[in-house]
Amino acid sequence: MPSDTAAAVDRTLSTADPVRLGERYEILPDLPLPALNAVGGNAFTAKALRDKRQEPFAIICHPTTLPRTDIAATVSSFDNGTHMRLLDWGLVDWPQERGGRRYCMIFERPGGRRLMNAITDSMEPMPEDQLTRQIVHPLVPALKEISSRGVVHGAIRPTNLFFRDIASGGLMLGECVSTQPGYGQPLLLETIERGMAQPAGRGTGTIADDLYSLGVTLLLLLLGRNPVSGMDDEAILQAKIERGSFPALVGQLRLPLAIGEVIRGLLVDDPKQRWTLNDLDLWVAGRRLSPKQPQISRRAARPLEFQGAEYWHCRTLGRAFARNVSAATSVIESGELDKWLRRSMGDEARADAVGNAVQTASSGKVGSMAERLVARVCMALDPTAPIRYRGRAMMPDGIGGALADAYIRGESPQAVAEIINNQLPMFWVNVQSDFKPEFVPLVQTYDQLRSFMERTSYGLGLERVLYEMNPAMPCISPLVLKQLPTNPGELLRALDWAAAGGERHKDPVDRHIAAFLAARMKRSDDLLYTQLAAGVEPIRRVIAMLTILAEVQARTGIDGLSHLAAWVVSLLDPAFRRFHSRPQQDVVRKAADSAAHNGRLTELLKVVDDPESLRRDRLEFEAAQIAYREADAEMEKVRHTIADRNSIVESSGRQAAAIVSSLVSTILVAGIILFFAF
Repeated sequence: MPSDTAAAVDRTLSTADPVRLGERYEILPDLPLPALNAVGGNAFTAKALRDKRQEPFAIICHPTTLPRTDIAATVSSFDNGTHMRLLDWGLVDWPQERGGRRYCMIFERPGGRRLMNAITDSMEPMPEDQLTRQIVHPLVPALKEISSRGVVHGAIRPTNLFFRDIASGGLMLGECVSTQPGYGQPLLLETIERGMAQPAGRGTGTIADDLYSLGVTLLLLLLGRNPVSGMDDEAILQAKIERGSFPALVGQLRLPLAIGEVIRGLLVDDPKQRWTLNDLDLWVAGRRLSPKQPQISRRAARPLEFQGAEYWHCRTLGRAFARNVSAATSVIESGELDKWLRRSMGDEARADAVGNAVQTASSGKVGSMAERLVARVCMALDPTAPIRYRGRAMMPDGIGGALADAYIRGESPQAVAEIINNQLPMFWVNVQSDFKPEFVPLVQTYDQLRSFMERTSYGLGLERVLYEMNPAMPCISPLVLKQLPTNPGELLRALDWAAAGGERHKDPVDRHIAAFLAARMKRSDDLLYTQLAAGVEPIRRVIAMLTILAEVQARTGIDGLSHLAAWVVSLLDPAFRRFHSRPQQDVVRKAADSAAHNGRLTELLKVVDDPESLRRDRLEFEAAQIAYREADAEMEKVRHTIADRNSIVESSGRQAAAIVSSLVSTILVAGIILFFAF
């Protein structure tokens, strides 16, 4: 029974107006297409506004998934006739989000149904000739083009294959951009290594992983069912590890010779021995290749007992250790594991690798010693397996995806942060038996990321790592999350939208926004971001925010940011008070309001942080201070003189007596002269 929230959403969509993606396509929220739903989002009817011959449909991505927008342009240029065409993509205002936006992908609409609606379904087995003609022949050139463009599909499975139309029975390979590679893949269709990783941490992978998925797909379509449908994911993975993928999935079934050769070659667990696209090309051309024999991992002469179970293989033991860290720590520190590796397994190299893991485990900085120890030992036991730490499992190239998934779902990213801080990706590279060129940039990347995490100021820290590792990641600051800005220009518009909605009681630059801009604008001055810390003087902090935003506007050319500019002005009171002259403060405020009305942050910055105006104001203030001090000194002298009353009275009396005596003497002398004269 649907919840009240779901019912409300349905009512919202049923009365929603059409949603436009640019000027080319229109999505109809009231016409869903459940049969075309994808792992990454739900499908809706779409209309082409220009080319009326097109029959598109839209995938509206879930808010908890991260689409592959970084490869969308490449995928849209595929021209192999087999891959589902990506016609357009972008962000749309979606009614369900109530003012927010969603990712939208527009695809050509298949005319037929899916080959299988679910991996657990049964269907009519596909004959060998039909499987070869409809699946293998068209998929080989499609995969060759995909691989030549540097793209890994990551979603090859029977539920992502469609009939192009009802009449011809042509095949269409479904989309691969609504989620990260392998995110929606059932464990059955993933290699052993990727199957051990959490879906969001499987990483991009390689074409060899796509070919493995193709092998399982061919097997399911050939049989018309899942041969291990009675087993859960854990049992399937355990069977693959102990017996090899082909024996575990095929068992005692007898496959047709020709297609069985393809399936066997594609399900080889060692990627170096697995069939390549060239091998498939040769097979399609009629050449028969030597059969591949499954390679079973070395088995011990005697098992190691752990937690009441017996373990004969290093890989299965590593999985058990990762699930019970405290018990594994006891086995490792007691030396029991070392003895088992040297005596029962006869593997001195593996024992030495485990010894190195034990010695280097203390070099970590964060997390518990036991977690670091077991994580490194598990990598030494099974080098190609994912990094397993604190209940998480991820391939080295999947750490970014796992970090993004944690942030998007509101979960703690601490475990992923500790994996990077404890240099576990570098240790994973060190235990690999074969060196690969891609390991060099991988190590360099993680060295840089660790340096970002060692500094926690704005523009750095784990948020910076998030955006550096996920180039297609939108800014997920709470201020702009609904708008999903994917570049600095969109971020400015999202902040302007937030300002119009009444967010002016907050700062317009938080940790996520600072990290997003620092990662996307490589030429920016990182020193500016250090001025955003809470302990920095308010005037320096707000000027730093305005400087950063003004630089973004200058680079992107985004105009009309009146709401954002007004938001900044509301925080600029400390900057206005820098001017000592009150009339000048009023002049600057009026000029700032005028610049804000025009939405020009660069002009606003010039107004409140003009060096010449500040210098002139400072000189005038210093001159006023000097004049004030001189006047004050004169007044003080007068006050001091007035304070000595006796001296003033005596001095005044003497002056008055002298004047009076002079006058009297003058009068007497004048009188005597006149007396004698007359």
